[in-house]
Amino acid sequence: MKQAILPLFLGFWLLIGPVRGQMPPRQFPPTGYFLTDSIEIGRPFRYSLTYHHAPTVDVLFPDTAHSFAPYRVQKVAVFATQTNGDGTRAVSRDSAVYTLVSFETDSVQLLRVPVRTINAVDCTAQWTLTDTVFLRSKLARSLPDSLAPRSLTLATETTLAPLQQQFNYGALLIGFLGVSLVLGALYLMFGRLARQQWRLYVLNRRHVRFLREYTRLNERISPLTAADIANQAVVMWKLYLEQLDPQPYSSLTTSELADRFHDERVANALRDADQMIYGGTFTAQSQSALLVLSDVATQMYIRSRTALSQTANPNEENNNSATSSESASSS
Repeated sequence: MKQAILPLFLGFWLLIGPVRGQMPPRQFPPTGYFLTDSIEIGRPFRYSLTYHHAPTVDVLFPDTAHSFAPYRVQKVAVFATQTNGDGTRAVSRDSAVYTLVSFETDSVQLLRVPVRTINAVDCTAQWTLTDTVFLRSKLARSLPDSLAPRSLTLATETTLAPLQQQFNYGALLIGFLGVSLVLGALYLMFGRLARQQWRLYVLNRRHVRFLREYTRLNERISPLTAADIANQAVVMWKLYLEQLDPQPYSSLTTSELADRFHDERVANALRDADQMIYGGTFTAQSQSALLVLSDVATQMYIRSRTALSQTANPNEENNNSATSSESASSS
């Protein structure tokens, strides 16, 4: 009898042996627990989640947006997968630590989360055991009605608490936009007039500066300094004319300047200046010749100022032209 049972036992062992060698390693449920016993409202705390599984299994840890409700997830620290063992005995471990915040007022708060494993057909959810955490409140516990005082007296606190001043960026932005709109409206209404006044101001300042420096040179002229002073005065005069009228006055000769102005007084003044510069002659009319050039510059300044005023007021210029035409027609 024993000789018949022994071959049957050996055959059954050989039959189930390969099957046992191919069985997957033991699966463990996910482990989740709070890393603290008590929490406070609005204070972050941590929750640890660990799952052991076969290395060939793909694992999905819980979604931070829904799986932890009503808690809010601030951040997640995920650790690399660790695998121990070889072959069918190998076990991998995935873990993560979630930083949570609770705004619930319950004294006892619970949490259990799912870990999903990906199969050939779908995802299988495996839940952790429910872990408990206690709310630590700073409010005094209310006494039972039998122990509550019959009359309550409110305590007054008159100590002023200093508050940190905060800059109001919204008001600054609104103020900046308001000022920009006002300046933009003023520019649209008076921008042309403001530019005209500024140009007239700059033109006047240049003329005053020219007259001051030119007069200073004319007062210093003498028989010994006639050549040098006359040269500086003529150069200054030509440069100032170029500011009033964009023409190359500095490169024009005396005869070319005389032809341009069509004025015998200007031609005589330039000839006297040439005699002082190149001949070193100085007479009683030398200063008068330089004053003639100064008068010419003043006349050009007046024409430039008038032209600038007329370009800023074209309606006034058209009215003046119409008035002149009507006067000529009536005549």
